Amino acid sequence: MKAVQSMFNRESKGGLKVLFGISEYDEDNYAKSLDRAFIRLKKMKDENPLIPCTLLHTGFIRECDSCAGMGSQYSQYADEMKLLCDVCATKVEWGKKKGLWKHFSDFLRTKDVDLDRFQRPKTFEEIGECSRGRKGYTALIYADGNAMGKLIKQIKNKNDFHFFSQVVDEAITQACHEALYENCPPVKDVVPVKGVVPANILLLGGDDLLVYMSADHALEFAIEVSLKFTKKTQIRFSQNPFFNDILNGNGLTVSLGIAYAKTHSPFSHIFSQAEELLTSAKQAGAKDPAAQGFFSPSYIVFHITPQFNHLKVGHSRNNFLQKNGKNLKLYQKPYALKDAQCLLAHARRLLYANIPRTRLRRLGYTPFEDKMNGTLDFLKLYTRSEIGEQRTAIRNAMEYFGCVPNMPWKEPSGNTTDDRWTTTMITDLMEIAQFCNISTTDREGWDNVS
Repeated sequence: MKAVQSMFNRESKGGLKVLFGISEYDEDNYAKSLDRAFIRLKKMKDENPLIPCTLLHTGFIRECDSCAGMGSQYSQYADEMKLLCDVCATKVEWGKKKGLWKHFSDFLRTKDVDLDRFQRPKTFEEIGECSRGRKGYTALIYADGNAMGKLIKQIKNKNDFHFFSQVVDEAITQACHEALYENCPPVKDVVPVKGVVPANILLLGGDDLLVYMSADHALEFAIEVSLKFTKKTQIRFSQNPFFNDILNGNGLTVSLGIAYAKTHSPFSHIFSQAEELLTSAKQAGAKDPAAQGFFSPSYIVFHITPQFNHLKVGHSRNNFLQKNGKNLKLYQKPYALKDAQCLLAHARRLLYANIPRTRLRRLGYTPFEDKMNGTLDFLKLYTRSEIGEQRTAIRNAMEYFGCVPNMPWKEPSGNTTDDRWTTTMITDLMEIAQFCNISTTDREGWDNVS
């Protein structure tokens, strides 16, 4: 293991650090061996914390253009010549030669995709330009498996542990590749915007996924990843008596956080928000009535930050999206997977009904007034819809999410602490609708979602 540590340190130029825990192996008591290894790993982590510290700077040496470390070499990337430190230069070279994109390219070859028709995006700005619903907006999707730690502790032997690790890793990778193929250009005969695929895979493996992509594809990509991951793990685990029994025939699930932002927003900010949203989604799944044993339903939480000075999602919600004095929440997040599917379907139906986008935006603004005035303004806009299909599209969305008869509000049930708020989903719906870009060919598939 010390040799492995040295190899990682050498190959990453000091950018990666490996920690480990070692336990005596006991075939008859594998679970205890695993617990001991985890405990010793935690001990090593506690004894070797990552402590932020000020880097050594001197006026005689220019800083790295990426991380503000000490620049040591020039590297050309995205038609720019940048001065990078050893660690960042190694990352760039690895990304050019190998990286996660190579595996996605290999997958596309199996689909007979002409790889000469598109290129990998070199900058976040290129991805934002591909957002056909709203230019310049992107999304960071962060996914993580549910109840994995609880399940691991029940594994009794090394063969089942190896099988579990292999299934999870393959399922998340395949789900990501297939969802990108189906929801982003180059999909079948769709020509990429300006020849660029509007997404980049930043992290993929184990039960983790981190993808940066154009805003118009983010929610449907997240939904497809969740559906495919659960289906693939269900099929594979049904072949193993131990996992089939302990999961009651279910597959594993993932929770997802989606942070929407403009392309010029600092990546560290939107990554922090995606982590916060993911945590919120996992907590919602754990509280779901359907959660039992080692099964936790998949939830999706999203948040839009039009200005990057709103750093924390919780702070933004407390200050701008709820009125504590009147117990009003101007959102209904988080959404279970089925509800997220329907939210996207209803957002598309609003556009199918040819409701002007200016009116949709005004509908989304109505909850920001007090409850009475917000209700009156919403009803004015609702009754002004000239075509019956437009009113029907709005009413169906309100009805599905419990916001009828007191449109656009859902009155509290009082069953739990979370149900003691008056909420509305109209803001969430309009947030998603603003990113949707539909065509007549899309309608048939989404009209079947109920």
